[in-house]
Amino acid sequence: MDDVRGVPVSGADDAALASFEAALLSYQTFVGDPVATIEPALERTPDFVLGHLLRAGVLMTASERRALPEARKSLEAAEALAGRANDREKGLAAAIRNLVDGDWHRACAAFDSVLADHPRDVFALQTAHLFDFYRGDALNLRNRVSRVLPDWDSSVPNYSYVLGMQAFGFEECNQYPEAEAAGRRALELERRDAWAVHAVTHVMEMTGRIDEGIAWLESRRPDWAPGNGFAFHNFWHLALYRLDTADYDAALDLYDNNVYPDALDVCLVMVDATALLWRLYLEGASLEDRPAALAAVWAGRIDAEAGYYAFNDLHAVMAFCLAGRFDRARDVIGHLEHLARAPRGTNGAMNVEVGLPLARAMLAFAEGDYAATIAFALPVRDRAYVFGGSHAQRDVVTLTLIEAALRSGQRNLAKRLIAERTVHKPASAWGWRLFDRANG
Repeated sequence: MDDVRGVPVSGADDAALASFEAALLSYQTFVGDPVATIEPALERTPDFVLGHLLRAGVLMTASERRALPEARKSLEAAEALAGRANDREKGLAAAIRNLVDGDWHRACAAFDSVLADHPRDVFALQTAHLFDFYRGDALNLRNRVSRVLPDWDSSVPNYSYVLGMQAFGFEECNQYPEAEAAGRRALELERRDAWAVHAVTHVMEMTGRIDEGIAWLESRRPDWAPGNGFAFHNFWHLALYRLDTADYDAALDLYDNNVYPDALDVCLVMVDATALLWRLYLEGASLEDRPAALAAVWAGRIDAEAGYYAFNDLHAVMAFCLAGRFDRARDVIGHLEHLARAPRGTNGAMNVEVGLPLARAMLAFAEGDYAATIAFALPVRDRAYVFGGSHAQRDVVTLTLIEAALRSGQRNLAKRLIAERTVHKPASAWGWRLFDRANG
């Protein structure tokens, strides 16, 4: 049996395959719960290998250790059916086994092997795309999509979402005109593609088109916000635009009502909440009790999560610093230092190379040791992509360095870092505010 894109599937009947397509669409659109969608099909059709693999892969994209037990359970169910699986499914199982075992680089190479034979395997493509993002592999965010794109066109279901991935890959490779064109083309085909909206939003952020970016997100809000699990992140981008204009009240309103309204203990959401509050803190805005509330949520998660993904660890440290809980920040750093003595897996390398130095830098900044902030962060700033995130997300490192340089009297360093912003984003008011401070 083949799916609607002509990719072979084993152990499925028509009903199971329909459930897979519904779960896959949920995965691509961020609407609904793909795990909950596929589970009834697995109960009815326990030999449905691809269903088990989809459940495992989606759980792994949460970037949280607590997802591991259920992901491993689904993977093992698929592996137990290896005798019935086709070659594509065996390849997917090998890729997800590497994810579960912590070797994200090898996992993405295994997904590539599947895509070489099955370029329309959009489950493999999207899962690898998300782990390219977590690994900071901008080249493959772009090139993985490029390798399969000749086998896609508008007659193939889910094509718009492939274009949305292409748009984000172009953007992270600094190909802004190509990114915007691909994103807009995706949205012509499917106006509710939140990932494509997100890609074009990044283009406008990185090129300093602040007013246009606000209008872009606000005018399309009915397409990407209601009922969409990715909306919190697009609202985060909207808050960054408001920050650029120094409208701190609007940014805080977005934080309260859209970015972090429900104190969710979901790391992807907590990361954005932390990053927004840290930027507001750098700008001197009044945060009131928000950092304390956010740090309390991180405190309930970090003991179980520390050392799983360095990008999350850094933001936990930042949240504790914002709340003045320096003891908890030092606890996390101490744990990361322990792990750094014998690093394991992809995250072990991320922690040693980038995560731990930046965690130390943020703690030093919050404690007023600006020279130490620079000593820890400056050497790794240009390699911060190693632990994932986007250009826009990692910009918090540069903003912190600029502030540390200004406060420690290292004006020449501040001027050089600010020059980067004003050259690349000449229409951005934020860069020129910093310029005035450095040259005042």
